[in-house]
Amino acid sequence: MLKADFHIHTKEERYDYWIRYSAKDLINHASKIGYEVLAITNHGLFTYNQGLADYAKEKGILLIPGIEAFVGKKHVIILNATKDAEKIRTFSELREYKKRNPNAFVLAPHPYYPRHNCLRKKLLENIDVFDGVEYCHYYCRYHNPYNKKAVKTAKKHGKPLIGTSDAHRLFQFNNTYSIVDADKNVDSIVKALRENRVQIKTKPLSVINCTRAIIPMMLHKIIKKKPM
Repeated sequence: MLKADFHIHTKEERYDYWIRYSAKDLINHASKIGYEVLAITNHGLFTYNQGLADYAKEKGILLIPGIEAFVGKKHVIILNATKDAEKIRTFSELREYKKRNPNAFVLAPHPYYPRHNCLRKKLLENIDVFDGVEYCHYYCRYHNPYNKKAVKTAKKHGKPLIGTSDAHRLFQFNNTYSIVDADKNVDSIVKALRENRVQIKTKPLSVINCTRAIIPMMLHKIIKKKPM
């Protein structure tokens, strides 16, 4: 059984500029709290490289190549990805990518959250291309409607539900993650995800930490709208 997080951001990314920790910082932190599998999924950027994978291995962690791609202006996680996944812009291109890379695993991140880049109706319109649905850590004890809807969609369409942090700050990490019944190699893990041999471990954020997590995203949205 492997403790894993398949959706994490680091300061190498170009989109969310407030992230303070590097990929190596993340690996160091994750190693100390028992993680064995990570995927760094920066927005539109394939961060994985052999040097980083070797560094993770020294810390006892298997690093899976990943990216959070911009597909039809929506966020889509691709695990066991390749660098050319950076170029995907449409769902048609994503389908073609999967044909060329049948071992890739496509995950629907935070699909029903109320942001313009969340999939929402695009998930059902393109349900055939998705291999799994994310259960995201952005929720409080008494407010979790978006994950509840994701659970219903995953169950209805026979998709595995996968817990992730979508961390942008380290305090967000380790609240929601997955336990995968697999050997510690990429092929075994992807196979286990497809076969739904995964358990979600999750706890709600406190109201304070939920606010701390959301405010930078709100400010980012406001700043992006300002004329330059």
